[in-house]
Amino acid sequence: MVSYRKFVKDVGLIGTVQILTSLGTFFLLPIITKTLGTYDYGLWAQINIIVSLISSLALMGLSAGFVRFLSAETDQKTIREAVYSILSFVTISGFLASLLVYMFAEPLATFVFKDPKATYFIQAGSALILLSVVESISLFYFRVFRQIKKYSYFTLFETFGKLFFILILVKVGYGLLGIIGATILVQGSIVLISLVIMVSQIGFIIPRFTHIKEYLQFSLPLTPSSLVRWITESSDRFLVNYFLGLGSAGVYSAAYSIGTLIQLLVTPLQVILLPELSKLFDENKLDQVKIYLSSSLRYFLLITVPAVFGLSALAKPLLGIFTTQDFLSGWLVIPIVAFSGLLAGVFQIFVNIMFLVKETKSTTYINIIAAVSNVLLNLLLIPSIGFIGAALSTLISYFLMIVLCIYVSRKHFVFDYYYYDIAKSILSSFGMYLFVSHFAISSIFELFEIAGMGVLIYVVMMFMVGGFSDHELSLIRKYLFKVKGEVKQ
Repeated sequence: MVSYRKFVKDVGLIGTVQILTSLGTFFLLPIITKTLGTYDYGLWAQINIIVSLISSLALMGLSAGFVRFLSAETDQKTIREAVYSILSFVTISGFLASLLVYMFAEPLATFVFKDPKATYFIQAGSALILLSVVESISLFYFRVFRQIKKYSYFTLFETFGKLFFILILVKVGYGLLGIIGATILVQGSIVLISLVIMVSQIGFIIPRFTHIKEYLQFSLPLTPSSLVRWITESSDRFLVNYFLGLGSAGVYSAAYSIGTLIQLLVTPLQVILLPELSKLFDENKLDQVKIYLSSSLRYFLLITVPAVFGLSALAKPLLGIFTTQDFLSGWLVIPIVAFSGLLAGVFQIFVNIMFLVKETKSTTYINIIAAVSNVLLNLLLIPSIGFIGAALSTLISYFLMIVLCIYVSRKHFVFDYYYYDIAKSILSSFGMYLFVSHFAISSIFELFEIAGMGVLIYVVMMFMVGGFSDHELSLIRKYLFKVKGEVKQ
């Protein structure tokens, strides 16, 4: 029970951090879009896509292996050997990947971006591949060993550090190069600080790569999965660029970045859930595993469903306030991508079951089916209905992933899905949508004011339809009385 309370507390902490990072992302978007415009923003989005693709391949799935094998480990020698083996391995692979992108920057700029002038920016951004790989493993260290406060501090520093340095470098006229430089500076700082903390906690050794073969046997099947997941999540922006140009890719990417804010809501569960489930599964506490999965799915949907409705209602005002008029044509992308994010979050919860039973090949097959369908749908829909077709392709692909993932996972675990509670959440969210979409919003203050009122409408309607359990109601009352007492004092 103590472990479960700690789990809930850690999820709450990460959730709070994600709210703050979401605000940081909101403030970063207008800085970049209003400075770069649609064309350069499209170029920055394409560089990010390349970095995410190559870095995920360079990781070789070892981040998941890190979590699966070390979550229940207590022997310091084993931990030390594993941490430095994986770190050293991905540092080498990340460096080689960065070097390859640097060397082939000109062909990428010419044939993929269709702009030879982009060569210099691709070369500058190639360093982000190495940093992203090492940063990923470094931060997984704090996730695996449940040092959630430190993980949270690094997450906040990454968001607001980028916001601060990008603002400075853009103001002094460095443009896209300044954005790349600020990102390198912040990620490099996180890597150095996290390594110092690691050494202070577990010491330092030169790794012998004792168990790296075992880790790779688990992780390598996930590498194709990472590739096909990238195809599902990011290839649409490449194809929008190919068919419609960098300007349209910039419009689509800006709207897409707002829609994918929904996926931040699953991050608390991603950070905490798999390490906790791995520990319980290894201890053969299967009933608790089911409770964690069931509760995670319920709370995720109770928060995410109204968030999707809210983003859909505020799509036009969000683009109008945080970008320029040139980006406004992409507003319809936001609700479609937001719903895709909800489906992606549900998939992330169910796929943990396959990680627990080490059925990683099934994950790969599911991702391949989704990726192939995504590419085919993009090729069919983008030329006919523009970037809306790209958003619809992503939505359909995620739906396929969920159906297949639930089918496979039910062979190992069956748990309560709370259908009635989710139906009540949808009903309350629809009422909130009707209320919020009624207003004309023209400023940030009005945006947050109406959003806050929408949250209140949702909570009140959930009370009315009985969407909260007795335990949740008692916690809400306890919290409200506590707040009232502090206000009176």
